[in-house]
Amino acid sequence: MIQFDFHRFGTLARWSLTMDRRYFIKTTLQWMVVMMLWFLFMTCVVNFDNEYDGLRAHQMCALMVVIMFGVIFVLGGSMMFSSMKERHDDQRLLMLPASNLEKFLMRYSYWLLLLPCCLAAFVVADVVQWVVNTVLGHEHTMLVMQYMAHATVDVHWAAPRMLGVSVVLTLIWHHSLYVLGATFFRSHKYNFILTSIVLILGVAFLGIAFPNTYVANRIDEHTVLILLNVGNGVYVLLTVFNFWLSYRLFCRTQVIGKFINI
Repeated sequence: MIQFDFHRFGTLARWSLTMDRRYFIKTTLQWMVVMMLWFLFMTCVVNFDNEYDGLRAHQMCALMVVIMFGVIFVLGGSMMFSSMKERHDDQRLLMLPASNLEKFLMRYSYWLLLLPCCLAAFVVADVVQWVVNTVLGHEHTMLVMQYMAHATVDVHWAAPRMLGVSVVLTLIWHHSLYVLGATFFRSHKYNFILTSIVLILGVAFLGIAFPNTYVANRIDEHTVLILLNVGNGVYVLLTVFNFWLSYRLFCRTQVIGKFINI
């Protein structure tokens, strides 16, 4: 089957959620414990000196939550097969009565399904820290959600708007790179580590092969904007290429194979 059918995809989604329900529950509980320990550590153990810093603990808790959601986005592609532990799971995936595109999209969407799991873990951990601090009678007791709702972020963006677009496209490209790594490396559990190693080595190689200090000190603002536009276009093309190549590798996946899916 090579065509995409919405009814068949819906059936596949219901089956996948049923089979991997334990994985989502386990992941939610793990995140909840981590957040709970961090929230209680920051609000009950860490002691800030002055009254202004009374809300600094909630600021650190909010920062952790933002970082977690950011990490889920960037590394989300590497979680495509994180619920698959054994070779039997690979066999079952290949034998499902659905097209490769439907199975690929379903596995890719797992990182989207983890977002509400992270949100649920955050809410429960936040309520627990609020109850504990209320019972202990600590000053400045409040929900982290309440702090985030009233917090103001004073950001003065002095750089060109195109640079902000480049930052967003860079994050999206990193996301697509981890999607590619999930289907390129056969390791379901450690593919994000292998992808990160390749990324670090690639950046190090480019830094050595193309030192840019001399050039950066001699180009004007107009040239920088042109380079940003070109770079943004390259990022878009590379992102599309990463998703396309990841799908092609997914179609070539075999139960018994080498270290990589080639």
